[in-house]
Amino acid sequence: MPSSGEPVRPVAVLDACVLIPAALRDLLLSCADVGVFRPVWQDEILNEVKRNGSRLLVERSGLTAPAALASVEHILSRMADAFPDAGVNSSLWVPLVPDMTCDRKDRHVLAVAIGAAATHLVTDNTRDFPVASRPHGVAVVKPDRFRRDQLASSPDLVVEAVESMSRRLKKPKQSPVQLAELMTRGHHLPRFGAELRDLLA
Repeated sequence: MPSSGEPVRPVAVLDACVLIPAALRDLLLSCADVGVFRPVWQDEILNEVKRNGSRLLVERSGLTAPAALASVEHILSRMADAFPDAGVNSSLWVPLVPDMTCDRKDRHVLAVAIGAAATHLVTDNTRDFPVASRPHGVAVVKPDRFRRDQLASSPDLVVEAVESMSRRLKKPKQSPVQLAELMTRGHHLPRFGAELRDLLA
């Protein structure tokens, strides 16, 4: 148990919409890998990643449906290997679903946040989780806000995660500063990218 002066590591449910975009997923899981936060998901979230992620690969990359499905399943397998404790048993969240009052299609996401005692729910669809539906102690945040908060609280670890991403990228190679610049021009992390770029300059 952490001492009174030691910050508690956040526990974050990652919604399907933040796990499908490759660069965003890479950043989030790279940060989780170095200990910035503990990621949480469950089978319905992963099934949505599989379904929508493979569909987008077919539409945008020209893959056949079987090839796209195999690609996403490979990613999910690697996620499970890297974070074996991220998956939450259905017994902890399924009974809570009927009590959720957020958008019906997202009640399983909020339920797992409660069942896993999460501190955060990271999603691009914050409007599907009205403030009145959010349980006490669970912050429903967009990925840009989540990453900015953690850059402020754990800058060394976040930079370590971005440096790890940079080392993995080969085609083309991207320095941490270049990655930050790309984030400033993207949809998901523009303000985080700008703050990271300024920190690295």
